[in-house]
Amino acid sequence: MKQADLKILEQTLARLPVDLKKYFSNQLLGQINAQADTQIETARSHPTCPHCGNAHPVKWGRAGGLPRYRCRNPACRKTFNPLTGTSLAKLHHRDKWFDYLRCMRDSLTLRTSAVRVGIDLKTAFRWRHRFLQESARANVNALSGIIEVDETFFVESCKGKRHLTHRKPRKRGGQGNKKRKADKISVVIVRDRHGHVSDLVDPTLQKSTVHAFLAPIIDRDSILCSDGHSGYKTFSADHGIAHHRLITLDNQRVIGKEYHIQNVNSYISRLKGWMGRFHGVGTAYLPNYLAWRRLFETAKPAEEAWLRTAIGADQQQIPTWIRETFRENHLKSAR
Repeated sequence: MKQADLKILEQTLARLPVDLKKYFSNQLLGQINAQADTQIETARSHPTCPHCGNAHPVKWGRAGGLPRYRCRNPACRKTFNPLTGTSLAKLHHRDKWFDYLRCMRDSLTLRTSAVRVGIDLKTAFRWRHRFLQESARANVNALSGIIEVDETFFVESCKGKRHLTHRKPRKRGGQGNKKRKADKISVVIVRDRHGHVSDLVDPTLQKSTVHAFLAPIIDRDSILCSDGHSGYKTFSADHGIAHHRLITLDNQRVIGKEYHIQNVNSYISRLKGWMGRFHGVGTAYLPNYLAWRRLFETAKPAEEAWLRTAIGADQQQIPTWIRETFRENHLKSAR
């Protein structure tokens, strides 16, 4: 709305009697409290059964402010709502979700978010990771054109664990032992010139894991730019992908005018600077924080867009075989 139109609206509201002002105030407050329900209800125009995948359920009334459906499949016949099967299923206080998403867009800490929204600290922690689960799972982003890949490292953090057996505990946010590889968690970041990003948390950084991660997401006609890590060289040779290696020790930062890894390095710099406010992210939750950072790069800057992403409404369409391949490789690397 333009500023002039907004001013006219404010002047019109100022001239209304008190009873009409109260009426419109109650109407607006009701719409604000129900905006999450409205967004959830309209996110998918054709709901499918989350239990069996049937695409033609029937309406089955309403419950808890959301519509319910019943599957027509004779072997299923289960009921569900738009949140069933999503990471937000069975979460309460939907009237506060938009306020909490605004806190996430502002990158606020858990304690600050809990106070601002009016929820418990444990609830704020649960909501953060439930809102990010779908984004973390939707990490299979098809990349094309000139693709840059590089790795970065985060200090291992065992937040929440009471007993450590592989090392002595250290103060939160500590730097760890720079000489011990076990204290570092490697993350492979892949980014193309269109802004699409994928990442892999791999403590060992083995060639087989890197190959399995890159194979489903990199187009065969792409050009891969990387540092001197040998895993990228062998991957490009095995899949017939054009590859440019930029080795810093040889003062080789740009090949030609367009082949470099400065875009992905810039993204890593933004990622590290943003991560600093959390004073050490737990390694178990590192994929969720990487997904959180990707939202700033790819999602629209609005709470509605972040909610649609959280329930998977705006998930990028990737062929099924790619998703299954990525899931299998991710499970193998986790073991």
